[in-house]
Amino acid sequence: MSVGSVPLAQRAAGPDLARGAALLGIALANTVGWLHGDRWTVLLKQTHASAADRAVDVLVALLADNRGFPLFALLFGYGIGIMHRRSLAAGERPGRFALRMLRRFTVLGAIGMLHAVLLFSGDILVSYAVIGTACALLATRGRLALLLAAMVCLAPLGLWGWVDATIALGGGDGYASAAAGSWGEGVTLRAHEALRSLAFAPVEQIGLLAPMALGAAAASLRMLELPRENADLLRPLARWGVLVGLVGAVPLTAVLVLDPGQEVLGDEVVLGILGVLHQVSGLAGAVGAAALCALLADRWGRSRALTALTALGATALSAYVAQSLVASLLFPPYMLDLGARLGSAGASAIMALTWLVTLLAAAAWRRTGRRGPLEAVLRRLAGSAAPAGARRSADARSLGPR
Repeated sequence: MSVGSVPLAQRAAGPDLARGAALLGIALANTVGWLHGDRWTVLLKQTHASAADRAVDVLVALLADNRGFPLFALLFGYGIGIMHRRSLAAGERPGRFALRMLRRFTVLGAIGMLHAVLLFSGDILVSYAVIGTACALLATRGRLALLLAAMVCLAPLGLWGWVDATIALGGGDGYASAAAGSWGEGVTLRAHEALRSLAFAPVEQIGLLAPMALGAAAASLRMLELPRENADLLRPLARWGVLVGLVGAVPLTAVLVLDPGQEVLGDEVVLGILGVLHQVSGLAGAVGAAALCALLADRWGRSRALTALTALGATALSAYVAQSLVASLLFPPYMLDLGARLGSAGASAIMALTWLVTLLAAAAWRRTGRRGPLEAVLRRLAGSAAPAGARRSADARSLGPR
């Protein structure tokens, strides 16, 4: 049985709105992957920074670092939950669903490997493909299995925060591939990193399963797709989730501002605990942000700005890779070497502008009725495109009375 993708006109606005917003957070957080030449402090920021750079560091630490990727992973899991829900409605056997997801994530992983080797060492697609496969298998076991997995994987998720907070104690000054003297050298370095990441992803990236499994469980209840029906739950989640996300980020951000050289607070355990708090509270912030976006989409979803954000969310894969493509043309030493010349403020301004351009491009692309380029490739190779007759029928329904 073929279970095709949801037509663009029938996609829920809430999750796509959240994806569009999350892409800005990812663009800003990923600037650390391109800057080099100054010793790292907490959250991989540069130890020596101008007032403008540090101000941007603070905003990114509070709103994007360890917040953008949990939100994106939560929504990735939500998408898996939607696909599983539609599979059940179509009467598809669990084994068939698992095989379809394996094919889909194999294709996504291949796209991710190309992205990681050719463009950006901080790729997330390979990890999402590996852990997404596990999430899809868990979805066939039911909501309880997903929630238990999310709880168990909170510990490895928190460990990433420990690493982010204590990384300065290792004396690093940027990713090796960011300082590569030629594109070929960069490809070689990134290829080694990508292969290692793929090999160890089931262990090192298992923390991603916490937000993914939460998202898949939420999809089984249609939480983000039916915001009015779930408003009594979404409102407190939005309010308290965003608040916890902000408050939990404050301690490590204070270290970034007051003691970037770790001259006073150099204890690994204390820094690590603050990092775990920063990371875990980021998951709460991601839940709150997703709930808030669902409520906003329901109330103001027809506004031009939110419509553009929703369009960007529907082309998130293409937009994510486009961010890396732009950065790879500007930051490496063999290009304009902005990675050594700019600090956080300049790099963030470039990536925010890149996000804005992709936002406008996605809105224009959406008006053509087509999916993003990489979304189309993924659907074609993964075999998730609906048959032509089904597409025509769905399109006809989308044009009819609502």
